[in-house]
Amino acid sequence: MVRRIDWIINKISRNFRSRPFHRSKYRAEIEFWKNELMLYEKWYDGKISLYNEPPPTVNEKIIVSSHKDSAILTWAKIHQFSKYLEDLSLDRNAFKGFKVLDIGSGPIPSACIFDNCELFCLDPLIEDYLKIGFPLHYYDHVKFIKGYSEDMPFEDHYFDAIISVNAIDHVDDFFKTAKEIERVLKPQGFMRMHIHYHKKTSAEPQELNDDIVKEAFKWCSEWHKLSESSKKHGYSLNNTEELFTLWTNFNSIRN
Repeated sequence: MVRRIDWIINKISRNFRSRPFHRSKYRAEIEFWKNELMLYEKWYDGKISLYNEPPPTVNEKIIVSSHKDSAILTWAKIHQFSKYLEDLSLDRNAFKGFKVLDIGSGPIPSACIFDNCELFCLDPLIEDYLKIGFPLHYYDHVKFIKGYSEDMPFEDHYFDAIISVNAIDHVDDFFKTAKEIERVLKPQGFMRMHIHYHKKTSAEPQELNDDIVKEAFKWCSEWHKLSESSKKHGYSLNNTEELFTLWTNFNSIRN
């Protein structure tokens, strides 16, 4: 699943540097991931269970030169990859032969669980993830793109499929993001998004609901809510005003 590679694509949209930086939002994001790093190592060492995931057995552990990297790679293998499949309600071959974009992929490219596809991971914090210690260089067949969802550095109609898991509520402008998705997705392309409804926070500024999601993606034929729940893989919501939803424009893909 992993091997060391020596390149990470760092394409920046034409006005990436000129846009105002939402420092408080990004600081909150990075602090969250710094804390996750510490938890991964404790979990790897058998000191805690994490998101209902028991510590790995000796045979389950990935071992590389760095203890931190070993913990992250093992966490990805055991938890993150299966989480993506469950959260998106898809199987590993869903995007066979496709060019796929994961918006707001975070520091672990969980979408590399999808087999036989060309994967692009878009996130404005790619460099920050590297600085705090996430080993992006280990992942094969992944192109990491530093950029904003509101102004993506891709040609029109570039992707066969676009996905996002618990990230679209982190963007600065939800409607701009939806228009950009329309531009970079092929006319008959596929979309599936796991979307968290909640009150605004510093790291998650979008307060979304069914009406807003429908309106933003009204250009997308067959766009509909597939499911909703107060639970997702390894996590349950305590606030009754929050909800996890799954939106899509397809029920199955015929390659």
